[in-house]
Amino acid sequence: MLKISAEASEAVVKRWCMLWSGLVAFTLSFGAAAQITTAPAEQAKLPVRIAAEDNWPPFSDEKGKGLSSSLVSAAFARSGYSIETVVVPYARALHYTTQGKTDACWNVTRQANTERDYLLHQQPLFQAPSSFYFRQIAKNYRSVAEIPDGAVVGVIRGYEYGDLFEQHKKRFQLVEVSTHPQLIALLQHDKIELAIFFDDVLDYFLAQPAFRHINLQKGQLNHVSDIYVAFSRATPRSEVLAKALDDGLIELQRSGDYQRILRKFKQSHRASTTPPTVD
Repeated sequence: MLKISAEASEAVVKRWCMLWSGLVAFTLSFGAAAQITTAPAEQAKLPVRIAAEDNWPPFSDEKGKGLSSSLVSAAFARSGYSIETVVVPYARALHYTTQGKTDACWNVTRQANTERDYLLHQQPLFQAPSSFYFRQIAKNYRSVAEIPDGAVVGVIRGYEYGDLFEQHKKRFQLVEVSTHPQLIALLQHDKIELAIFFDDVLDYFLAQPAFRHINLQKGQLNHVSDIYVAFSRATPRSEVLAKALDDGLIELQRSGDYQRILRKFKQSHRASTTPPTVD
């Protein structure tokens, strides 16, 4: 019978222990690597949490529904994402996004300050013109640069009206309110000299029964804004989400679905702003 010395037996045990330890370490490291590899993919499929403003119909109404919701949800769906919305006033939507409480907010104009504070995707959702409005007689200001110093100008708090407006707004007595009905009332009662409205939004409100008696005078064009989704710089996956949205928008345009969504929106908006006929 083969005899094994105590020293040899101890060496064998030690060798097996080392092999076993190595196998356990490899298994653990492989598992960790698998987790690291799959975590981003799993995270990428989490719903995109968006702060949707509640006061910009027909683009985003009191329920956060409108053209923005239709385009963003359809574009993200092309990239395998769903969206969740938190409906809040626009200024709060910006704040939530800045703080990373939401992944993004929509209806943000591309201009110097928004490019600084947020990550914007490349393909605009749509364009929205804004103009100067007056109570009785429209003055022929061709840009904000021609509005006199000290003029009392009404706007919506937090809205962007173009880089030129940002440069000149400190010259005015700026009156900022939260809602369009408030801004319409200020102009109607001569509390401000002029207001800047996005044309489609004002058309929507003035077509509602409560405002049909109001007749405001439209002046010159202020600015045509390219409208985007602003992603939080505090959210690690913002670059991935911005690219996914761009890819989805490109696919919508390629397939013709973008044009169909826009056409349906324009038809609905036209119907909602056409005064009823009286027999």
